[in-house]
Amino acid sequence: MIDLHLEYFRKTGLDKKDLVEIPIESYILLVICKYLSQPEIGRDFQINFVQSKIVSEHRDSVVVNIENVGVTFHENELWPATPKYCQLPILTINDWIISGLCGICRRIAKTHVEYSQNPKQILGFKGNTLLAPAEISMWTKFCEVDVIKCVREVLQQENCNTYNIPEDIAKFESHLSQPLKTHNIYKLINNVQKVKISSQQEYNKLDNETARFNFYENHKFAEGFEKTLADIILFIGFHLFDRRIPLDTLHAKLPRINNWYRQIKADDNGELNQICNDLLSNQHCHTISRLIVDQLVVNVPASYSLYKSDTKKLNLLGEKVLTTNQPEVLGILKKVNQLRLDTASIPNDRKINLFDWETVPLEAKPEGGMLPSKRIERKKHQLENLANEVIELARPGYIIVDFCSGTGHLGILLACLLPECTIYLLENKEESQQLAMDRVQRLGLSNVVYFQCNLNYFTAHFDIGVSLHACGVASDIVLEKCIDLRAKFVCCPCCYGKICELDAIQYPRSKIFQQSELLLKEYLCIAHCADQTHDLNNSKTNVEKSHQGFHCMDVIDKDRALRAEEFGYTVIQKRLNPEDCTPKNRLLVGTF
Repeated sequence: MIDLHLEYFRKTGLDKKDLVEIPIESYILLVICKYLSQPEIGRDFQINFVQSKIVSEHRDSVVVNIENVGVTFHENELWPATPKYCQLPILTINDWIISGLCGICRRIAKTHVEYSQNPKQILGFKGNTLLAPAEISMWTKFCEVDVIKCVREVLQQENCNTYNIPEDIAKFESHLSQPLKTHNIYKLINNVQKVKISSQQEYNKLDNETARFNFYENHKFAEGFEKTLADIILFIGFHLFDRRIPLDTLHAKLPRINNWYRQIKADDNGELNQICNDLLSNQHCHTISRLIVDQLVVNVPASYSLYKSDTKKLNLLGEKVLTTNQPEVLGILKKVNQLRLDTASIPNDRKINLFDWETVPLEAKPEGGMLPSKRIERKKHQLENLANEVIELARPGYIIVDFCSGTGHLGILLACLLPECTIYLLENKEESQQLAMDRVQRLGLSNVVYFQCNLNYFTAHFDIGVSLHACGVASDIVLEKCIDLRAKFVCCPCCYGKICELDAIQYPRSKIFQQSELLLKEYLCIAHCADQTHDLNNSKTNVEKSHQGFHCMDVIDKDRALRAEEFGYTVIQKRLNPEDCTPKNRLLVGTF
């Protein structure tokens, strides 16, 4: 059974029966379901509208006609359990919970392909369209966050004299002007140009100009040469934009977006456009009126591509390069010393594990997780360090969340060792989650629930939060989730140099560090140095710099520990045992 939970604000219209006011994300998914023939085909598929508990006069909402859509309503006092676990929208398939617009759209598209006799092939090369989560993919973030933010702004904009078109709309125009990039480019050129080449040299030898592939003109769709799920999601958003600000009035300023929009609009005999129009058609309530504005301003970047990696992950406050000049580093660490804090982590003196690896099934060991043989022993040591701490903290009935769980190495081990506890595996990468699910199925475990979502989408209650090498700021998000619920935590951070400020996460973390003389840039420099830890047994390792890196890890973790202690926690800073099982061998154990 597949359950799709969408947010709604209120029923409206004369009889409050067929018209419902919903946010943009719910509208996009409703269109996707209709376009991909859900729930008409295949497995049992139920659309549930869950009433928002947030009341606002300035909502980014649209009123849709659901006369021909089978849905179930849940008013705000009568929420089912599932929507309490994650931020809406949510898709559930048995014990698998997916939150996040693009992840849900991908799963609906996969179900459509699996059960439809004539499926729409919109998942791109090897089914990888929007596969990466929004936290690491510019494309997914653009579809899931940026464009929706633009449409929200346009819907809420009041009539005015001058209006600046949102920056991300202009970026998309610039992106469409870039040359096509795609996998297996020579195969595409052969199919389109009716030639036979397999290298750049052979392409350069094509003497007939008509045989040449125009990389600009053939950038027809958002991701390249073929229409994908990204185009569908973006079109639905732009369809709302078009009702508020007709795109044809911007043809001179946004010509490529206009050409792209018309192409998607006409494709499939106009099916997608017709679904959008049908859902927005009603006699009694017109929520999207044309914006009255004297002048529309568009500033299109000269060169912007969504093909590129997101360089904002390292937030260096406008600095192109974060230098770690040694005299400067020593000066920064001197400021830390002036705080007179005991930052040092303590050795882990545990001599005996609280479980026996011999009794653990193969699938729950690192060997069962498709790890290279040279990594297995090191991974075992990492897992047993965290598992021992969790076993000591856990009680029957506890819910334990393995944040950033990957293929489930830690969470699956805990599920085997603590059968009276429920283990949540939270991972935003679809492929990793699927590997974990396969392992759990082979083990026959019944105490595991899967969450495919970004960390900030997760809202469920839990008792212990664990994370093994959650990257950069992810470790701080995990700790903040635990602090919010006063849950115990066992956290082994990683990639200190990749911390970056988010709306809910600022650095330094604790009041003591915030009130110190440390500048943010200097704090980030310490975090960067914390990644200069290497295997001390390797003859090529700069031992002095590595020891400095270990000290910098302790400094950042002390700041994290102090943050938790401000809320009443007792936090111990430990090291993994043996310490050479990983360069990132620090452990934070917090109890409340």
